[in-house]
Amino acid sequence: MHLRSITLKGFKSFPDRTKLEFGAGVAVIVGPNGSGKSNVTDAVLWAMGEQSPLAVRGQSMQDVIFGGGKGVQARSSAEVEIVIDNADGAIDLPLGEISILRRLDRSGDGEYRLNGARCRLVDVLEVLSDTGLGKEMHSVVSQGRIEAIVTSKPKDRRLLIEEAAGLGKHRKRRRRAQLKLERTQDNLDRALDVEREARSRLRPLKRQAEAAELHERIERQTVEAR
Repeated sequence: MHLRSITLKGFKSFPDRTKLEFGAGVAVIVGPNGSGKSNVTDAVLWAMGEQSPLAVRGQSMQDVIFGGGKGVQARSSAEVEIVIDNADGAIDLPLGEISILRRLDRSGDGEYRLNGARCRLVDVLEVLSDTGLGKEMHSVVSQGRIEAIVTSKPKDRRLLIEEAAGLGKHRKRRRRAQLKLERTQDNLDRALDVEREARSRLRPLKRQAEAAELHERIERQTVEAR
């Protein structure tokens, strides 16, 4: 498995559609300071579902959208597509390559697409969970990241190790299952409340029905006695 290509449009310093292709093995991007090398790394993280603007060196997520430059107008949206070679089957999908696309406009509306089909963020994370990739970034080491890991709290390091070992996906699945159970319990509690309320209303109705039945029986007996 390796990154086959990345296509950027309106993302940071790439106002126009730009496609970078990679082969298997080591690939190196070189260029002068300010040419956008780090923005390529940010784009990979962003496409894989990164939700923190700080992780992609911004103050808000809209900061990833090209803001304009000399003679170049600002763009209304940012779009990044990464294509992963899956010839070795590292991703549990019957496909030779996996395409992940993320798009965001200035209003905050965005979308994800998996091999062209619209999907949710959780679907992207689920696909990447077995690969050692994902928004937790243990697979992408940015500037200052090593120092941050070394000086991080034990709990944070534990989460990082769990994610690298592939345990993170199980923790997330367990959390989703717990949330489903909690919602189910809430629904059950509400249903029981409705049942109790219905039973409390049925008791006086039952007494009224019994009184009506008694009244009808007495009237019938009175008529028969005449």
